[in-house]
Amino acid sequence: MSSGLGLAVVASEIGAWREVLSLAPPPSPCPAPGEGELQVRVLSCGLAFPDVLTVEGKHIQKKAAPFVPASEVCGIISAVGAGVTSAFGFREGDRVFGTTNSGGLRQHTILPAMGAYKLPDGVGVDVGAGFELNYGTTFHGLVDLGRLRAGETLLVLGASGGVGMAAIDIGVALGAEVVACASTAAKLAACEKAGAATLVNYAEGDFKQALKDVGVYGSVDVVFDPVGGKFSETAMRSLGWGGRHVVVGFAAGGANPKSAIPRFPLNLALLNEREILGCFWGAWKFRDGNETNRKNIDRCLEMVRSGKMNPVVSHTYALADYASAFDAMMSRRVVGKITIKVGDDDATASKL
Repeated sequence: MSSGLGLAVVASEIGAWREVLSLAPPPSPCPAPGEGELQVRVLSCGLAFPDVLTVEGKHIQKKAAPFVPASEVCGIISAVGAGVTSAFGFREGDRVFGTTNSGGLRQHTILPAMGAYKLPDGVGVDVGAGFELNYGTTFHGLVDLGRLRAGETLLVLGASGGVGMAAIDIGVALGAEVVACASTAAKLAACEKAGAATLVNYAEGDFKQALKDVGVYGSVDVVFDPVGGKFSETAMRSLGWGGRHVVVGFAAGGANPKSAIPRFPLNLALLNEREILGCFWGAWKFRDGNETNRKNIDRCLEMVRSGKMNPVVSHTYALADYASAFDAMMSRRVVGKITIKVGDDDATASKL
């Protein structure tokens, strides 16, 4: 069993990430796992936009400094708590991924066993580190809430981002026609490579006219919207009869997401009997003890194993280069998922 000491990315206080983050020992050692918990030697940590907002105190879920940011990890179990093996089948040495409340950018962390998943053979640790949040959120939004079916048209805002690329991947796997909306030609090229059938640059010209030009305005079945801002109303108006608008977030606001919460006439829901559906995956998944989310993740993993889905990890950064990863996230240069390499993928590595 390890104490979890070693270098970590530490937020010394709440504030601008460039000013408060540093590479240092974690505020406290990683504890021994309690009942129902796993201690994990972290190999890779996924970085998401909310991680940066949390450091800056702009996310709905607050943390007290000092703390280690990020929560998506993939690694090797170094110790198991009481009841874990009998209830979940996890053992020391298993490769697992999941979400931690103890910080992911550190050598060792704690995972709740009920929220951990075995990494399938043939799936890389970087894919595992970025999988649950993006694919859990997106599958819940598109399938549980949006009821996306084969043959329907799915419009994805922010399509080149983490959940956006997952939406393309899931939509294509389910047999939908995917309309990818992004802000640059390079990002749209990545969306096309991921399987999007129709590409729209919403940063140039009139978004409504662009949707008309590609023949989808007024006939979209599901909108997947992690962006908000000025694009939401146009996307909502693009829905046909019985269309579903799934609200995931407000990334258009950058470091001030509240500024991107759109306000548009409620009669848009009445017209064509459209639905507005909020997707708050982080709060939803444990409402039934993670049972439904686990089934969703298992279904997604099976599609990855069968080759029907291909998660995109566009870049992996070294731990010492964490600032470049944060900068890429906040300057919106990220395509798909980015991860940070924390530990060596070597079962014989010495414990810290």
